[in-house]
Amino acid sequence: MRVFENSSFLSLLFLTLTAFLGLQEINAQEISYFAQMNTIVSKGDNAPFWLVANRQGLSSLDNSNGYARYGMKIDGSIGKENVWKYSAGIDLSAGYNMERSFSVNQLYAEASWKWLTLSLGMKHRSGEMRGFSDVKYCSSSEGEIRKPNFPHLYRSILSDIGSGGLLFSGNSSPIPQFRVEVPEFVSIFGRDTWIKLRGHIAYGMFLDHNFQEDFTAKNPDARYAKKVMYHSKALFMKFGKPEKFPLEVEGGLEMYSQFGGDFYTHSKGKYMSMPGGVKDFFKAFVPGSGDGSTPVPEQANMSGNHIGNWHLALTLHTKPLDIRVYGEHMFEDFSQLFFFEYQSNREGKKEIVYYPWRDIQLGISVKNKSGYLKFISNVCYEYMSTYDQSGAGYNDPGPNYSEQMDGCDDYYNHSIYPGWHNYGMGIGNPLVFSPLYNNNGSLVFSGNRLKSHHFGMNGSFGNKHLFLYRMMYTYSENWGTYFNPFNEKKYTTSMSADIVYTPCKSNWMFSLSLALDKSNLIGNNWGAMVSIARIGVIK
Repeated sequence: MRVFENSSFLSLLFLTLTAFLGLQEINAQEISYFAQMNTIVSKGDNAPFWLVANRQGLSSLDNSNGYARYGMKIDGSIGKENVWKYSAGIDLSAGYNMERSFSVNQLYAEASWKWLTLSLGMKHRSGEMRGFSDVKYCSSSEGEIRKPNFPHLYRSILSDIGSGGLLFSGNSSPIPQFRVEVPEFVSIFGRDTWIKLRGHIAYGMFLDHNFQEDFTAKNPDARYAKKVMYHSKALFMKFGKPEKFPLEVEGGLEMYSQFGGDFYTHSKGKYMSMPGGVKDFFKAFVPGSGDGSTPVPEQANMSGNHIGNWHLALTLHTKPLDIRVYGEHMFEDFSQLFFFEYQSNREGKKEIVYYPWRDIQLGISVKNKSGYLKFISNVCYEYMSTYDQSGAGYNDPGPNYSEQMDGCDDYYNHSIYPGWHNYGMGIGNPLVFSPLYNNNGSLVFSGNRLKSHHFGMNGSFGNKHLFLYRMMYTYSENWGTYFNPFNEKKYTTSMSADIVYTPCKSNWMFSLSLALDKSNLIGNNWGAMVSIARIGVIK
């Protein structure tokens, strides 16, 4: 399998790490494993939206699909006082009517020293600074310890009641990367301070070029890419101390970029290459314009595809409820990075232009800590708009235009790179429907101007929380793109209900999901997903 060949260096890493750990003085080690069978049966144009979206790329649009999945994970510590910790995991699946008949879903190794973590490989991750999500598995201590060992088996599906972040949502397969991060908030001025920080820096490479080449085969003019590099970075700050004051404030910035790579069409073969040398790794970190080795538009703007996201959240802690209000705002290059831009006017002179942020995601999440309605753990509502995109006009200063006009940001698409997706699934919010839905062999996002409303709820019921559930409802309106608008406004209504049975004294878990779409964009679809899994731990 080509996917396995691309991941061979990660397999070697995993085996080397486990062999090395066997020679160390290990204080505590836990090996956990799982096996899962999953199948979807549906009717309509596609599999229902919420049976496909935000599942880390482990999904298919085919009406009938399924897979068998197996994974192992090692966690332990080394040395005195457990200062050094390590983790390594592997997660494989083989299926029918899937985009990849064999898939390496996760393959990673991590080492941590105090609050700093080094991570190498492919690992499932979720969006930043979302709403409340935790849901109880089982009231027995044994169940609580055992079952969260694989959080992305069922737990993330049940816990993620939002629609997903604007730029990262866990909708696509993970990208292999080297990542240096502070994963949890850390006090920066001593142990008992009000200010905490966390963040990361990562570099990696997209491995989906064989998929891109095959997907575009029926469209000779569709663009696809190979050897595209990946970069991300983020910095978040939290201000507050709930034990002394009930309000916490969090905020931060995350940025992503695609750089380097070779570009093709089936009609003319390779037609362009973007530089990927040492200085281009630096330009990915500190965005800058291209040089003579890049196309003219990249020389006028930035070299590579650069996108980013501002976050802000306020959390109020009370005895019966925790209430969290959160928001995101995305930007392309420097367009909408701030509330103003330094632009050229008609006379070619620079002036400051102010404008509001119209493209945002706003959410409110409520966590139930009271003794009432115990079957409800969390509820949320989200509103999202990507409709404005800085307006409908765009041009750079040049021989034909003396006035600069920033607009047509064309979210998730790019004039050179095929777009912000991996294996055809959007990396950002799934309501901007992924290129995988395209029937014409194109890898562009055909409907990135939308407005949506989303509701979600989860919880548990039964003796000792034997049953867990999640319910979601989403409505969106879509106008296409500025460059290719739809002839009429498209609408989509999607609903889903998930329930998982988790007996405390058993290693088995069972789930049933029902979903429905009513849409003139992705079709009228309905169906069910059934899953069975077994989890074990070796200490």
